[in-house]
Amino acid sequence: MEKLKLAAASIMPSSGAEKITALMREAAEDGASLILFPECSLTGYEPDRAAELSIVPDDCESAAKVRKTADELGIAVCFGYMERSGDKFYITQELYSGSGAVRYRKTHLGNHEKDIFSAGNSFLVAEIDVNGEPVRIGMQLCWESHIPEISGTYRENGAEILLVPYASGMSGERCRENWMVHLPARASDNGCFIAACNLFLKRGDEIKGGGAAVFDPKGRVIAEDFSSGECIIYAEIGGSLPRELPDGDMHNISYFDRVRRELF
Repeated sequence: MEKLKLAAASIMPSSGAEKITALMREAAEDGASLILFPECSLTGYEPDRAAELSIVPDDCESAAKVRKTADELGIAVCFGYMERSGDKFYITQELYSGSGAVRYRKTHLGNHEKDIFSAGNSFLVAEIDVNGEPVRIGMQLCWESHIPEISGTYRENGAEILLVPYASGMSGERCRENWMVHLPARASDNGCFIAACNLFLKRGDEIKGGGAAVFDPKGRVIAEDFSSGECIIYAEIGGSLPRELPDGDMHNISYFDRVRRELF
């Protein structure tokens, strides 16, 4: 896999795209090729206000500003929003780069979400160009990270990085406790890098959320910030993945490629 610098930002959503584009500029100045923002980072995560806050992605000034900034900076950006399509609403994450946009509609909805949103039905692997080489990326949202089959499907389709944005409402400390149980397994089982970040949510007078982390293909943390404030973290990733190493080395085994699928 081609080497690149990845950024992941944990933010409080604000009106318009100014916060997102400012952090994109900061990340680009620091040499990042890809920046990840949380679930619903553009619109905010307020399911009960989906009819009011949702956007039509190709007819939204704020989303267009994010894409234009990505083009100006030569950076890939992954950001989220509540999407409106006809009379349906979706929780959507968009990965935009110079080659265009790939949009993932959340396929597995939470208990409250399923009463408001429709579920997506596909797992599309996006590609970004890094030094003239393709880097393949999958997206799964929030509690979907507990579903190994989603990560495995992306890996089967060639993904090298899994982006996992959240809007969980957990504090940074609780977020870390939760992620350290299952995200290292998603990374190690599939031999992929994983980047995750969590949205800040305002509930009355209380603000909840936060946290960002990056894991290597063995499930080891290579960058993290679970403090109580907005943050941006960076990680240098890439190089040889387990799937690219010689077969027979048990220290660098590609677990995914050793599964006898005919038994299941």
